[in-house]
Amino acid sequence: MATIVAELNAVDEAQEIIGLQLKQIAQILGADESTLHRWRSGTVPGGPSKVYLVKLETLHELITELRDAFRTPEAIRRWVWESRPPIFNGERPIDLLLAGKMERVTAVLWGVNNGMPS
Repeated sequence: MATIVAELNAVDEAQEIIGLQLKQIAQILGADESTLHRWRSGTVPGGPSKVYLVKLETLHELITELRDAFRTPEAIRRWVWESRPPIFNGERPIDLLLAGKMERVTAVLWGVNNGMPS
């Protein structure tokens, strides 16, 4: 598992390359927005709990897979916000992310990046 700093950097990356608002990131992680602010400011002793560190690590993996698949922030945002891949039954990736299905989106991207049919 990466360091807490690296995992929290995934929050900044999610804002920058995916175009997510902090409120949306908190929803994806299943945390309160205020808690996310406290993690980032370092006011929570020890940082996020193990459960949230795993979710932050998955967010980091999602961003890595998105970058590998699409290369530019514009292409990433188009895929996340506009595409409706058949494997997602017509839902946009953002819909799945906000519904707490980050692992599913990450797994599909991993498969695409490793030559598996989607």
